Parts: sequence; C-alpha cells; structure tokens
Amino acid sequence: MLFEQSVLSPRKCTIHQFPKDLAKSACFAKVYEETDLEVFENPGLKRWMCNPKFVVLGTGGSSLGGRVIQEISGRQNVKFIDNLDPNTLGKVLESINPEETGFLSISKSGETLETLCQTILVLNILERIPKEKREDRFVVITEAGKSSLMEIARRFNFLCLEHPKNIGGRFSIFSLVGMLPAALCGMDPLKIRSGGKKVLENQLIDVAKGASFVLSNLHRKIFQHVSFIYSDKLANFGLWLAQLYAESTGKSGAGVTPITALGAMDQHSQLQLYLDGPRSKCFTFFFEKQETSQKISVRFPLPTSLIYLKDKLVTEIFRAQHDATVTTLLERRCPVRRIEFSTITSEILGALFMHFMLEVAFVGKQMGINPFDQPAVERGKALTKELLWKIS
Repeated sequence: MLFEQSVLSPRKCTIHQFPKDLAKSACFAKVYEETDLEVFENPGLKRWMCNPKFVVLGTGGSSLGGRVIQEISGRQNVKFIDNLDPNTLGKVLESINPEETGFLSISKSGETLETLCQTILVLNILERIPKEKREDRFVVITEAGKSSLMEIARRFNFLCLEHPKNIGGRFSIFSLVGMLPAALCGMDPLKIRSGGKKVLENQLIDVAKGASFVLSNLHRKIFQHVSFIYSDKLANFGLWLAQLYAESTGKSGAGVTPITALGAMDQHSQLQLYLDGPRSKCFTFFFEKQETSQKISVRFPLPTSLIYLKDKLVTEIFRAQHDATVTTLLERRCPVRRIEFSTITSEILGALFMHFMLEVAFVGKQMGINPFDQPAVERGKALTKELLWKIS
C-alpha cells in the first residue's frame, strides 16, 4: 500500500460496500489509458515544451490539481494564474518574458470567464514577439466543438488538445489537464496514473472505509470535514480536496463542508475552536513521514525549560505535535482518521488523488445526489455576464 489509512474515531461506523460500477466511471478509468499521452510526440507540443518557463491559465478543477503537482515537484519553472484579482494578475503579467514562456490555457467548456480574460491579456503580451513565433507559445486544452476559447485558438493557430467531454473539471487530474502540467514539472504521468491504478485494483475496501467514516458523521449531523495537513507540500492538496467535496456533495440542502488546516501552524489558530467549540466537525489528518531532518544542536547553554529539545530531530518534534493534536481531539471524543505516508512520490500522489476522488463520488452516491455536476453555480455565471453587459 502506498499510504495507510486509520480510522481512530471513538465511535464505530458501518462499512458500506463500494459499488464496482462506480469505479468504471471515465474519470477513474483514465488511469488505464496511454493513447492520450501519445500527444507528447506531437512536433508542435515538443517545440512548445522546449520553452524554459510556463504559465498555466485556468481556475478551479483546471488549475488546483496542477498546483498540487507543481508544489510536490518543487519546480519553479511553472506558474499558475487562476484568479482575476487585478493586483496579483498585474504583477504576474508584468514579470512574464514572452520570448521564453509557454502558455497553457485550460477550460473544459471553453467559456470560463476567468480563463478567457487571462488568455486575452496574455495574447496582448504575445504581441511583443514576432508573429511567426506566437503559435509555438500557446497550447489550449478544451472540449472539442464550438466555444470562445476554441475560436481564439483556431484564429491564432494554437495547438488544441481535447478535454474529455465525459470528465468534469474537478475529476480531470488523470487527464491531460493534470498530466501535461506534471510533465512540465518533471514528474512522470505514467507513475502518477500507476498510483491511481493501485488504489482501483487493491484498495477499494480502504476507500469504502474512508467514505463510511464521512457518511457515519453526516448521519450524526456532523457536516464539517477538516483536512489537517502536516506537510507544507500538500497545502494545495487541501484546496483541491475542498473543491472536490464542496462541489460534489453540496446539493439539495445537504453536503460536506470542507475546511483546510495546516499543521502544526494551525494548532495556534484553529485548534481552540475544534477542541472547545461546537461538536460539528470530523477530522482527517494527513502526515508525511519525512526522511531528512535538521537537529536541534545546541552550541550555547539552553534555558532549563528547553532541555527537552536538546538533540531532537525536527521530524521528531513535528511528529509529536501531530500525535498530541490527534490524541487531544480523541480525548474530546472528536471523530478522527489519519492518512499516513512516506516522503511523497508520483505514485503516492496518484494514489491520494484516486482515493479521494473515489471516496467523494461514493459519498455523493450514498447521499442520493449526482457527485459529478454543479448546477447551482450556473446562476452566478449568468448574472455576472448580465452585469457586465450593463456596464457602458
């Protein structure tokens, strides 16, 4: 197993059986496909990938998974623009040198407002370089068919890669939406998919245990799920998981409300509420067992109150903080589970992606809702367009 899941909750929960047909959904079956990765042999994509730097344009499911991969890789050659905050956007655009940057624009529908605005602004930047060089600076991932993004791509002769129609954005990490940024970050797409396969083939019982943990708490009116992450590299994973749970389960007056906390930092900002506030939360701890560490080596006399730190490894201190927090929550009879893994690899990351995609889909099905759509947000998108049309 690539990671270990332990349900530590003081209360027992009924384990539901995972429906095998659900595991055959397109977003999960993508890990068995290799033909889509043949696009890496496309001469146009090869030329584009020779750029030393890259900027990914997108938002939500088109961006969050890629951000997780980039953070795990540690590569600094890939930036993400996923919002329309004018201050941040302006600073990033000013820092871009179009002579050495490749751009990747991702939108399933091809109509995502943020992505279209970002793309238009970048096209203005591309005017700084000769026209014949521009088409090798841009790649687009969107659904086949008519859309605003596709129209822009065809007008400028940009390479278009297909976003699968039967896979939603937040479930698209194993498609080119996640695998192309992975390749840009020096991570092997096949290894990420391999981790996903291992969960599908060997760990569906574990997925069912995780989903049953969440479902049993929903049954007890515990709707808030805290992801307490003890790994800075997985901070963006918490954001990815928050979207997955929120958009997939928040329907018909029900849903799991995701909260993200970063250990040990948020022990000093959120833990008081979790321990002494309303009993409305369940907790999933993520702990990375890191192999390298600094030692608290002392070259000066320590205060007596700090002797317990002498010659301790930082990994030991970090682990003690995690263990103490888990124990304290359990003493308060809070529902807790733990996901524990060694230093994160491509395979472990793929396994984590797959486990939680399956878990969330299973939870949604057990709730009697469709976990793959998000109908309520369409009103806000339509209203935004109406308001913009009214601005003269």
